[in-house]
Amino acid sequence: MGQCIGTAQTEQERKARFRSEQIDRYLSRLAKEELNVVRVLLLGAAESGKSTLVKQMKIIHSNGFTAEELVSFKPAVLDNLLGSMKFVLHGMGILLIDLEHTRNKVHAHSVLSCGRCFDEDQMLFPFVSYALRCLWADAGVREAADRGYEYELNDSAHYFFEHMERITAPEYKPTEMDVLRVRLRTTGVLETQFKINRLTFRMYDVGGQRTERKKWIACFEDVRAVLFVAALSGYDMHLIEDPSVNRLKESLKLFSSVCNNVFFKNTSMILFLNKIDLFQQKILHSGRHLRHYFPQYRGADCDVDSAARYIASLFLSLNETPEKLVYHHFTTATDTSNVQIVFQVVMETIIKENLEAVSLL
Repeated sequence: MGQCIGTAQTEQERKARFRSEQIDRYLSRLAKEELNVVRVLLLGAAESGKSTLVKQMKIIHSNGFTAEELVSFKPAVLDNLLGSMKFVLHGMGILLIDLEHTRNKVHAHSVLSCGRCFDEDQMLFPFVSYALRCLWADAGVREAADRGYEYELNDSAHYFFEHMERITAPEYKPTEMDVLRVRLRTTGVLETQFKINRLTFRMYDVGGQRTERKKWIACFEDVRAVLFVAALSGYDMHLIEDPSVNRLKESLKLFSSVCNNVFFKNTSMILFLNKIDLFQQKILHSGRHLRHYFPQYRGADCDVDSAARYIASLFLSLNETPEKLVYHHFTTATDTSNVQIVFQVVMETIIKENLEAVSLL
């Protein structure tokens, strides 16, 4: 009987050892896989273009969007189009611009009173489609849209207006560029994963609104690189949450808190100065000169390069650790080729700074 008990215990011990070895092998494999994972934290104030960069990573490194995924953005595109037209109509009141044709007043009322512009099948209501087209053909509406920077019209409004015929067509299906342009507020933390060579990149996009920033701390652990995005074109704009605060100054304050955070003492810091295309348009054509908002600027009013370099210097001067490098790039997040080129340089920087961590030496 003693022998039977001893045999049973030995068998149990053998199974336990086997199970323990299996767990050890699994954990070892998992640890090796984790060495090849590069976590990138995407931070920045609201409206900086972070989410657009995430979409670009999907297009460039993850075979883009499927037909079903593209269609899923249709409600958001239609809402963006309607919302942008509403904003322009309100802007006309601010700028004291009248409609060219009084008959378009009924169309303006239709748009302003419309809460939802499509049916259960995601088909744009015909009366909304007709109203939008009539309004966009009105010279008063176009003048107000062209002066959108005076009442902070969103960046994508002109794009959707210019593609209105296609977007309002019954057979409309969103394109990748439509998806890049559509504005959706990021709440919580969104993870995007893609592979480059032997490395797996996990990019975490966190909402940039002030109410979302308390969630950032949960993403700080084991981050190899912080990619901070700031919109250059926000130099003359104000926060939606607090109209008394300049958007670029808010980004500068936020960058300082991130760059000098103890969590990121040994983390690669990359700065994307985004929306350089919109910045160029404003500096050259709007009359809203940088010196009006940043009096310390001493460059020429229409010198885009000088103005951009000045803003870059403001960000870089906030780094309190001289030996810590901050790599900065000027970007246009909606331009896939631009993002592809810049991001390739960024990835090489991250990989170079993390060779030991990813066991590639």
